[in-house]
Amino acid sequence: MTFAKLCVFLTVCLAASDVLGGTVPINDGKYILETRVTLAGVLTVKVTAETTGWVGWGLSPNGSMILSDLVIGGFDASKGSYIGDRFSAVPGPPQLDAVQNVQLVSASENATHTVLEFTRAVDTGDMTEDIKVENAVQFIVWAVGPTDEIEYHGPETRGTIELNLMDG
Repeated sequence: MTFAKLCVFLTVCLAASDVLGGTVPINDGKYILETRVTLAGVLTVKVTAETTGWVGWGLSPNGSMILSDLVIGGFDASKGSYIGDRFSAVPGPPQLDAVQNVQLVSASENATHTVLEFTRAVDTGDMTEDIKVENAVQFIVWAVGPTDEIEYHGPETRGTIELNLMDG
């Protein structure tokens, strides 16, 4: 192996080792969750969901939506991309956090699916409305809405899984 090829090979291997994550099909593949966590402490989440409405993802301390750290976003043809960092303290629509700790990477929609991608710090420092991503199994809550109006999703388009977001 030439020196140049060895350098390229080592660069690719080292770059790949700086990222942990994976892809998880949920709800019979109607909700595809892709995650990456960098060693620098940045979580990237990409959701592809069978809906033309909003997409929700979150961390939960107990598997319930109550007390969950949520992100809701999507693409509205008339308004464009949108995203919100939210917290669900009580039953009902989750309220926007006082501090928005998510950054929209992209949001798009076709006739059948919405794709939402965003980043946030593993530890935002917000002890009140955010949950730290741990190197452990955590409850992930998910939901989708039939429209871009953020309202109750119904019992069939939401759920909980347990996942270590830092598993490579």
